[in-house]
Amino acid sequence: DIGLAYINHLVEKGEYDLAARKYQKILGKNTELWEFEVYKFKEIGQLKAISRYLPRRDPVLKPLIYEMVLHEFLESDYEGFATLIKEWPGDLYNNTIIVQAVVDHLKKDPQNRTLLRTLAELYTYDQRYGRALEIYLTLRHKDVFQLIHKHNLFSSIRDKIVLLMDFDSEKAVDMLLDNEDKISIDRVVEELENRPELQHVYLHKLFKRDHHKGQRYHEKQINLYAEYDRPNLLPFLRDSTHCPLEKALEICQQRNFVEETVYLLSRMGNSRSALKMIMEELQDVDKAIEFAKEQDDGELWEDLILYSIDKPPFITGLLNNIGTHVDPILLIHRIKEGMEIPNLRDSLVKILQDYNLQILLREGCKKILVADSLSLLKKMHRTQMKGVLVDEENICESCLSPILPSDASKSFSVVVFHCRHMFHRECLPVSNTVSSVQFCNICSAKHRGPGSAVLEMKK
Repeated sequence: DIGLAYINHLVEKGEYDLAARKYQKILGKNTELWEFEVYKFKEIGQLKAISRYLPRRDPVLKPLIYEMVLHEFLESDYEGFATLIKEWPGDLYNNTIIVQAVVDHLKKDPQNRTLLRTLAELYTYDQRYGRALEIYLTLRHKDVFQLIHKHNLFSSIRDKIVLLMDFDSEKAVDMLLDNEDKISIDRVVEELENRPELQHVYLHKLFKRDHHKGQRYHEKQINLYAEYDRPNLLPFLRDSTHCPLEKALEICQQRNFVEETVYLLSRMGNSRSALKMIMEELQDVDKAIEFAKEQDDGELWEDLILYSIDKPPFITGLLNNIGTHVDPILLIHRIKEGMEIPNLRDSLVKILQDYNLQILLREGCKKILVADSLSLLKKMHRTQMKGVLVDEENICESCLSPILPSDASKSFSVVVFHCRHMFHRECLPVSNTVSSVQFCNICSAKHRGPGSAVLEMKK
């Protein structure tokens, strides 16, 4: 009674916050007194003052009390209302009633971000995650991807893929690709059909992860790369094994993409047209030489020389690079008398240096070859000089009887080949040639190569 009297005194003096603070100590767990005092604060229009001190656990007041306070804030203080929704557990009040109240206020102010954010939180409390997700996407809320993963809302975003991509395309694509089993590639591509720039982002990331999964869309990707991401078009053409080359060539020629057209022509076997395009369109002698080196075709070098013969800068480039692939004399003989060629002396010096280098390399390779041959010959000789064990377990490959006679006192003659096949001399085929036992007839018949006789044993 003394405590309540003191609170009334504070209220009369207008110290509403201090009075509300004292309630926690004075009223304790008496819910009836709590509710009575809340109504007193409502009558004097000070529900906001008591809102921070209302009990939330043990005791819990009637839902109507909390709803009354929330309505008070909703009428005059959206930020305070949002704070209470965050702080108060969702089971203190009837969620449906508060949601409807917020929806009614949004009709008057549909773009109010505070109310929209609070409504999304209320939907989350009520486990209406699809509606919450839609609001978060509209607000571009940073926790939208976390909400999807936490509550497994992939079925709810099937028709919201464009919103997700507009919000954060990188995170959205990673999430979609990581959960391909829940939202198929075909579904994503279909949803993005009217947003080709987003479709390209998705398919490009898919191609980087796996060159084969989206193979049915590779033809579509040619146009997408050409329109939105030309720097990655050539790498795509190089890496894709499912891309229709004719279609790609048509698109690149229409857009005058020279480098891509050159690559496609060479891949389709039309190297001469590709080289001609490099020389006429790009006029890049270094690229033309590099292309001719890659193809390693004598006719291409001939075409390159013919095209360059009346262009001094091209001749300089050829002289600097041709020495290791084509005989430079073929080019030098065709240079017209009196033509001025930039840096001719340096080019000729480089040709001589390249020639000397080739000679040194050939001599080095020859020395290595001779040394290896000698080493292998010595190894073979050592192997052939090794002894071969012949005992009672060995048999004649012809008659299949033991190679050594049972009576050691009898004379015998045995032939052993390097292939380790053994024969009684009398079991070998009779030949009129002098070297009748030069080859093992078993290995010769099996095309394993000849075996020379290493040992002839007689007794």
